[in-house]
Amino acid sequence: MKTSHTLLTSIGQKLLLATSGLVMFLLFLIPHMGGNVLFLFGPDLFNSYAHHLHQLVPVVIGIEVLMLASISIHMIMAFRVVLTNRKAADKRLTQKSSRERSLAARLMPVSGGMIFIFIIKHLFDFKLYEKVTTTLHGVEIYDVYQMVLSRFVDDPVHLVFYVGFMIAVGLHLSHALQSSLQTYGLYVPRAGSKIKLASIIIGWGMAATFAIIPIAAFLVK
Repeated sequence: MKTSHTLLTSIGQKLLLATSGLVMFLLFLIPHMGGNVLFLFGPDLFNSYAHHLHQLVPVVIGIEVLMLASISIHMIMAFRVVLTNRKAADKRLTQKSSRERSLAARLMPVSGGMIFIFIIKHLFDFKLYEKVTTTLHGVEIYDVYQMVLSRFVDDPVHLVFYVGFMIAVGLHLSHALQSSLQTYGLYVPRAGSKIKLASIIIGWGMAATFAIIPIAAFLVK
């Protein structure tokens, strides 16, 4: 069977869905979370991190292009998989299986859509936001710390928005990680599975870590 035909099958679509999701998880979410945590250690360390990141423009642009491709593939494959599953399943059996699936699994299309909306909002907040500068060790750099601070300090609307969407991230990741391993044949769903537990802990742990940043910025006086 040709590769193009394989990718159009149900299994091929799920493999593309899982692979594109893991690319975003490994190359964007984990490094992004690690960088964001530095906000908690004050402006000097956070601004220094952001400054060094800006110096890696070719690498950053390459990763951003890869992320754009991964997001596009992920959304298209997710849409196709949902349609395929709905067409293939008998209505009575679908209703029965939906009761047996976890809340995170049932809400995957919803949480995925919410994350896409969040990405657009996030880009408008920080990519297109007016940049200010500061001095660090005698060098003029962008004051990214102040930029983040200004979006959340004494602004409960932005705080609720970001924390609320991190709930969607937690729901999505908690199921997506175990689902990806299942697609690759590395995980078989069963009660008491350590992989399932690890997926839930990692997913909600990352969401909570991302949520700490706006909460910390809001509380800064």
